[in-house]
Amino acid sequence: MEMFFKLCSGLTAGVIIGFLCGGIKIKLTRKSYTEKQVESNKKWIRRIAGVLKYVTFAALSVGLIWCVFFLTLGIVSPQQSDYANNMAELIVAVLTVISIIFAFVEFLHRN
Repeated sequence: MEMFFKLCSGLTAGVIIGFLCGGIKIKLTRKSYTEKQVESNKKWIRRIAGVLKYVTFAALSVGLIWCVFFLTLGIVSPQQSDYANNMAELIVAVLTVISIIFAFVEFLHRN
């Protein structure tokens, strides 16, 4: 577990440093894009948003089914209620991340 903690700490530091350096680089070297490149990028984002919408809906549907299962398991079998509750929380956490990614892509699509 200690090794996993160190790995996560290193990845977090790398991501933060990368974002900071990348932000500075973007501010210093501003690129201009042609209208054709902008339109091509918007078309690509539209396609991705369409696919992601259906993947997100499917994941939310499956997540609902399994959350109901684990919560029912916790009610029916009280000795497994901790396990069932933890599994339901894990499913909700994963679905939250998927929903945030979908919301970000939709935000890019709308702008």
